[in-house]
Amino acid sequence: MVDAMRHGVRHPLDVDLADFAGNLVDEAQSEALEDHLSGCLLCRIKVRRLRDAFGEPPGALYPVQSGADGSMGINAGLSVTAPRVSVADVGVDRLAPGQLWAAGADERLLVLVLREGNGRVSVVPVTFDVLAADDETIIVEAALSPFEIAVAVYPMLAAELPQFSLVACFGQLVEAGDVDQLLGGALPGTTRGEPIDGLTDPRLEFRQMLADYLGALEEIRPDPGIAADALPPFEHIASVLAAQLRDRRGHACRLYRLSSWEGLVLAYSKGWTPVATVDELGTVLVVFDTPAGLAGGDDYNAAISVLTRYNATAVVVLATSLSANAELFDAASLSYGISVPSGKTSPPAPLQSGLAPADAIAKFLEQSSAWSEASWLSRASTTPSDVIATLSSSAASAIKEVVRKGRRAKIAPKAAGYASVEHLAQDLEDLLRGALAGHQIVQRLSDLADRSKQ
Repeated sequence: MVDAMRHGVRHPLDVDLADFAGNLVDEAQSEALEDHLSGCLLCRIKVRRLRDAFGEPPGALYPVQSGADGSMGINAGLSVTAPRVSVADVGVDRLAPGQLWAAGADERLLVLVLREGNGRVSVVPVTFDVLAADDETIIVEAALSPFEIAVAVYPMLAAELPQFSLVACFGQLVEAGDVDQLLGGALPGTTRGEPIDGLTDPRLEFRQMLADYLGALEEIRPDPGIAADALPPFEHIASVLAAQLRDRRGHACRLYRLSSWEGLVLAYSKGWTPVATVDELGTVLVVFDTPAGLAGGDDYNAAISVLTRYNATAVVVLATSLSANAELFDAASLSYGISVPSGKTSPPAPLQSGLAPADAIAKFLEQSSAWSEASWLSRASTTPSDVIATLSSSAASAIKEVVRKGRRAKIAPKAAGYASVEHLAQDLEDLLRGALAGHQIVQRLSDLADRSKQ
């Protein structure tokens, strides 16, 4: 019942995991598989995928949760639990670098504190699943861990959280002065995991899941007490943007810090920096920084991958090294089109440009909301419409526009041709009335065309 050896651990066959996910195994097999799954994240990910395919709710894959006895466990979405540790004797005078904390309310994530200040804290996620560690992950041996079991630290998923999201301290992993050495993999008693095998390696999905949990915890709230120079550049951009949007759009507009491009190879290869996602009642915009904006087909394809990955309505493209303004694209404006009437291919073009990021986002959201409101009022209206009056007004306006253009013509016959329709407004209104009454108007249109040539 094994298919491979990874990190010295034998894994069940995929077909056995599929039978387990579909409740097709006997009691003995189920117990054996649950025992393996309790310590193997990679197989738990496979089971989650299979249950998703069967249409079952996946449940939480790896949130840290506190038990009724004050202990901490890991809900794997199965009837198994990971090691539990008591926290009753942990006493903390103040938040400090090197400490391990549980972050979150209902679903908790274990994090290592890097630094704190002004109501915010910089952290990296920590897990017990050392078998899922890759070569960018630091494995801390059990001898250094307050849990007396090895833990895995993820430096590349560093993020800032509001300090209030930290709810329980589990002790000191390393001294404050050793944090940088730990993150660099140079601290005695630490090792690294094995390299990622490729884009299908399930550890990529695990990293994305950790990033998603962090993203759910790190809603950025405006804090006037935060000094700009105390934050990294893109943290500052996101914080300022959050404050501006909250002032303009209210509490319905929420901004979340986007800390990584996990799984988005194109965006990562372009050197783009994720900044934040903006969500206002389901309208989602992804904000990211680029070296020089979007400049070619490859850039547009990469931007579409960002739009698709986050199921977003639009992307907000920054180029902070060149300009303080932003460009905003939706799916249509990121695609090549056909110009009319030339038939030539037209390149993608931003919906908005030359505006500050907050202005561009607020304008886009305002236009989206105004469109929705106008559509709803139109459907709900009970006021009768005078169709003839509306058509007559439109026809008269069209004739005036034609004549206006004709007055600018420099060739006399051309100007006269435009002007010849000026006296046809009443005739055209009569034709429209006849068309609505069901009369045949083809010959009358032909007669009008002949009169305009005289």
